Amino acid sequence: MAEPKAAILVVEDELAIQRGLCDVLAFHGYQPTGVGTGEEGLRQGRSGQFELVILDIMLPGINGFDVCEQLRAELPRLPILMLTARGAEDDVLRGFRSGSDDYVTKPFSISELLARVEALLRRSGKL
Repeated sequence: MAEPKAAILVVEDELAIQRGLCDVLAFHGYQPTGVGTGEEGLRQGRSGQFELVILDIMLPGINGFDVCEQLRAELPRLPILMLTARGAEDDVLRGFRSGSDDYVTKPFSISELLARVEALLRRSGKL
């Protein structure tokens, strides 16, 4: 039996999107965990249990930009991919300035998202 792939934290408040992402990631052998608030994303992200974080921006409580900044400050090598409906240039730039390694806007291609996840994990030495 193959080794399970990386543990991935999905921080997304829209339950249908969170479940869909977790299902797709699990189908492709990853170990996803979904949470719906910025606070829970920050708490789980700090746990050291995850090889990658997929992070929405518009979250209840702490927004994704702030979660990203705090995770980046505490875990500088943790790959973070922002996945959000906010596609304006200012938002994309703010995402990268917050510490995101990649930025994908909704709607998105599942195949492209999986390729970006794999690339981030490969670059971080976790794949």
